[in-house]
Amino acid sequence: MKTNYFQTIIFFAVTLIFASGAAAQDSKQPTASPADVQRPAMRSPNDPHLEMLRNLGLTDEQVQQIKKIHMDQRPLMDQAQKRLREANRSLNDAIYADQVNEADFQARLSEFQIARGEVERTRYLTELSVRRILTQEQLIKFREMRETFEQMRKNQEMRRNDRQLNRQRRGSDPNRSPDAQSNNFRDHHTPVI
Repeated sequence: MKTNYFQTIIFFAVTLIFASGAAAQDSKQPTASPADVQRPAMRSPNDPHLEMLRNLGLTDEQVQQIKKIHMDQRPLMDQAQKRLREANRSLNDAIYADQVNEADFQARLSEFQIARGEVERTRYLTELSVRRILTQEQLIKFREMRETFEQMRKNQEMRRNDRQLNRQRRGSDPNRSPDAQSNNFRDHHTPVI
């Protein structure tokens, strides 16, 4: 499940970055101010996202189609996300009310699940629309890029877990002496008989 969610995020990030970058180029005036250059849509030539998009090889027509898809879907996504936020607040209110009402909780939980489903539905329909624009070669390249990102995510997660494990082994205070840390380890890991 995490992998599918991560893949969706990558796909959206790629298409949104590309579409926003193309939109910025379309609306770019001949003399850009320093503030314009600082915008996220105006990325440096060495940006890894832009490099990835160049590797995908989208045509100008595909870029325009993706921009249109995102412009058409943006209001639907905004509305779905607003509804999800409201449902989340409502559910939290039911959970933390002075008197818990089981029926009220169940109704608000149901509303939250429906709102969450609508966000996911909108996201996946947008993703499917963009996927239909890709050629077979672009789809193959995208899958390869997605695998690379997934491997990078796994590597980062492993490094994060290793760092946490090392911190746990050292104890909670990184400024303690190694002797104090090893005593702490023995104290917590000595079997009790």
